[in-house]
Formats: sequence, C-alpha cells, structure tokens
Amino acid sequence: MKMKMLAIVILLLTGSLFMSDTTFAAWTQKKGHSYQQLTFSYYSTDERFSTVRTTMIKETEKVTGLGGTERESQTKYEAYSLTYYGELGITDTLTILTTVPWKRFTSKSDTPGSSGIADISLGLRYNLSKDLFGSGLLMSLQGIVKIPEAYKYGSINLNSSLGEGQYDTTLAVLFGKGFNKGYAWLNAGYNYRFENNKNDPLVFKPSDQVKILIGGGYNITPLVTLRGFLDWTTSVGNASLSRELIGSSFFAVESDSLREHVLIRKNIGLEPSFLLAWVDLVIRITPNMQAFLTYARDLAGRDSSLGQTYGMGLIYIY
Repeated sequence: MKMKMLAIVILLLTGSLFMSDTTFAAWTQKKGHSYQQLTFSYYSTDERFSTVRTTMIKETEKVTGLGGTERESQTKYEAYSLTYYGELGITDTLTILTTVPWKRFTSKSDTPGSSGIADISLGLRYNLSKDLFGSGLLMSLQGIVKIPEAYKYGSINLNSSLGEGQYDTTLAVLFGKGFNKGYAWLNAGYNYRFENNKNDPLVFKPSDQVKILIGGGYNITPLVTLRGFLDWTTSVGNASLSRELIGSSFFAVESDSLREHVLIRKNIGLEPSFLLAWVDLVIRITPNMQAFLTYARDLAGRDSSLGQTYGMGLIYIY
C-alpha cells in the first residue's frame, strides 16, 4: 500500500520530466514543418520534502509533526521512460503537439512495478503576435490536455498504475525572444485537474496548479547548443477526497480529524509544489538531426519528492 501511495506522488510530480523544452517555448512551426524528439530517461528518488511527519505503530500511522518543510527518506523509486514528443505546423501560426511516453516503474519494496504507455498529452499552440508592441517579443497561447486512456488504472491502495488516472488541462501564455546566439522564453499557465473516479466511491481530485517556467538556449558553437529551464509549480490547495476514501480502512491514521490532511499532503500527495531545474546539451549531427544529453533535478519543494533525471535522445527537424 505504501508503494502505491508513493507511485501516485511521483506521477503527480514528474510530468514535465518526459517533455522537451520546446513544449513550453512560444514559437510555432511553419506550415508542414515539424519538430520530433525521442528521449530515453531515468528518474530516481529516495527522499521527499514533507510538511507531515508520521511514524508507524502497530500498522497505524501516528502523526508526529505538522507544518514546516523537512527532508525525509522514502522508499527508493525508479522510473525508466522512452518518450516521443512531436510538433507539426498546421498553419504558420498554429501548431499541434503531442507527447507519448512509455514508462517502466520499479521500487525497492515488495510491490511489483509496471510498464507500458502512460499519460498521453495532446495540445495546440497559436501565435498571437510575432512582434508584441514592436518589442521583438513573440507571444503565443497554448492549451494541452492530458489523456489517461492508454492504460488501466489500478486499485488506489494495491497496484502501481502507469499514470495518474484523471484528465488534466493546461492553458498557458507563452513569450519568446531570439538573440544573436540564443533565445529565451517564459511560460505562465494554469493546470486544471479533473476528478479521479476510477475506483468510485474512492474518489479524489488533485489540486489545480499554477505553473511558471522560464528557459532558453545558447549556441556555444555552430554545432553545440546549451538549453535549460526552471519549472516552478505550486498547488492552489483545492484537492479533495470522497468521504468513502477518507474513511477507508486502507489508511490507518491515528486521528480521524487528521486523516484527510495526511492523505492529501502525504499518503496520496495531491498538493505538491516544487522547483525543478533542467539542462541539456544539444549536438548538431546534420542540418536536420541532433543528439542531446539531459540532466534535471528537484531543487526545492513542499509535499513532493526530491529526485533527479538523466536522459539522452535524438531530434529530427524538417
């Protein structure tokens, strides 16, 4: 049961780890042109930032502290992924984008891992202005829907699932500007998270999120580019649980009055906030083909895991 809860927490946190930085950038593809990326990555964590401290006494979870954020150990969790990300220009100002991740989860607990297609994302990016107020700043609007239909969502307390089990939709305003040897971008959005009723009446809704990302790239040489971004994501605090889930015997918390708080903040992890740093080195192989190496790490957080990601992949542009 503990491993299932940890799996949910990880899935709620690592969505951006399997995407390209171009997912968040403001530029659209020209009509008929595309950007395609295939990434292999490895994520691991054995620590978390927590505002709820508990200990197990005779199979009952006793709360030992609330408030403040402390780092604590957790069961080691690993995720391997092979992710396709693509963009295609429908017109010069409208681009369709998609992310299709294959994932494999393992842990150091007795709970078996799982593998297969995880949450698929599908979105549109529309360019509103290529020269905002004559500043040279590009502005776009982007919407993305996360689709949890490629896998079977298991029991909340017994099975590891390949995704979070509920739909999400993110609307963001994007800004970008090119420079002599690089570019910079800003992505500001709101992620609305729908209710997960796959185990009705054991129903939960993760908190909506405000997401601010800032990044860019710099051409070190004509063949080598350094890219990176910071992802600041904060929960707005509107997570909820059904009464049946709060009262479920799956979760033996010492106090009924604290049960909902512990489930939202720790056991299921429905209100995570975090700061993530991502950097990658891109090497041009041909005018249309590039290879890259990636490293990402959680820098800070609240009720979220502290992990890191290593990755490599190929990019094809035409």
